[in-house]
Amino acid sequence: MSDWQNGEEHVERAHELFELGRWEEAEAELRKALSINPDQPDWTYNLGLTLEAAGRLDEAIEAFRGAHKLDPENHQALVSLGVNLGRVNRPAESLEALAKAVALDPANESAYCPQVAALTMLGRHDEAEQVYYLARQIRDECPVCCANLGESLLQRQSFEKAIWCFKEAARLDPRMPRVHARLAAAYAALGQPEQALRLYLRDLREDPGNIGTLLDLGQHLVTMDRLAEAAEKFRRILELEPANTDAHYQLGQIAVKARHYQAAALEFELVSKLNSEYPGIALSTAIVAYHTGRHDLARRHLASVMETLTAQEPDLLGLVDLLHQVGMRQEALRALRLLLERDPKLAEAWHRLGVIHLRKGDFASGIECTRQALRLEPKHERANHNLLLAYIRSGRYRRARVMLRRAQKAAPHDPTIRRLAVRFQTLSLVHRIGRALRLVIEKRLGLGSNHS
Repeated sequence: MSDWQNGEEHVERAHELFELGRWEEAEAELRKALSINPDQPDWTYNLGLTLEAAGRLDEAIEAFRGAHKLDPENHQALVSLGVNLGRVNRPAESLEALAKAVALDPANESAYCPQVAALTMLGRHDEAEQVYYLARQIRDECPVCCANLGESLLQRQSFEKAIWCFKEAARLDPRMPRVHARLAAAYAALGQPEQALRLYLRDLREDPGNIGTLLDLGQHLVTMDRLAEAAEKFRRILELEPANTDAHYQLGQIAVKARHYQAAALEFELVSKLNSEYPGIALSTAIVAYHTGRHDLARRHLASVMETLTAQEPDLLGLVDLLHQVGMRQEALRALRLLLERDPKLAEAWHRLGVIHLRKGDFASGIECTRQALRLEPKHERANHNLLLAYIRSGRYRRARVMLRRAQKAAPHDPTIRRLAVRFQTLSLVHRIGRALRLVIEKRLGLGSNHS
């Protein structure tokens, strides 16, 4: 038997094993065939498909790249390369491969669908939509294109249009993986949590072990404050994939909500070991350290957070509070300024900035920031209280008196206003007595004419 025939037998056996879902054995047969004849682009491409099916995407990418190198005219190898580069979050490289595929065969619609996904990942939504319509000129209907455009619309917060896209994708291919889960995400964003829940559960009935859907459902249940059910979903993920960092992190977040800080610390420590650069892990660890009295550790982790902090941090107000509580006031000021760059009309941010200035004794800056908060939100209760207190502490008694009268009229039973009224009356009395004594002393010393 020739080497060629021997190699073909391994390839045929690999095909049978692939159909049975026995990826490792199929891979082994293909590697035996390639060890006999390594210059076969079709065999190399089949190896890429097998590795892709096994979820080993980085290795699949190299196989598809190798297949293209062996046969530069094979546009399908470029399409598969582009698809998998997108799946591992390398959208720019994905677009490069797909552009080459289109150049080889402009009528190949499969090269356009993944471009929509890659452009969406890069935030180039107008281009994604243009590519979608180019693809429709080649083929009227495509479920993958519809789903990919739905993701773009979801990111643009065009929720109703996104829902239409996902519904269309589900109509064209009811068995498309996670299409109902993405539809659920759109309904959740539109403020329909119960409808979203039903769709997530439908997706899981069709694919009970889908980790992506389990994770999305768990996070959705957290937003619905159904923490026990959410924790059960995350634990289910860990049964399927014990080292899943997302599930461990979410369990840690649930533990924080329940004030089980030791349990949260264990989850976050494990996440750090699995991926020290996991998004949000430094801040989450700092929160747990603060609540367990380890302020030095909290400050170390917060210093790490500040190194890469941008205005895109989702909970900048919470970060400001934590920084202030551990004595990192300059860092708190920086975080507040970033927040105000992002949203200059956020009254609460101006109020917090005013509080920081007032606590530093900078009454002029504190009063101005607090007044800005009240311009944006006149009924901001704490800002009103703080402005009144600032007027009292800085000795601006006339302004304090006017503001106190307004506050007492608006909220006559407010205990904070009552306490501030007592404090104002005491300080005002002390001020008047002090002024009277000064005038008496000046008169006796013959200085009265200098202070007329």
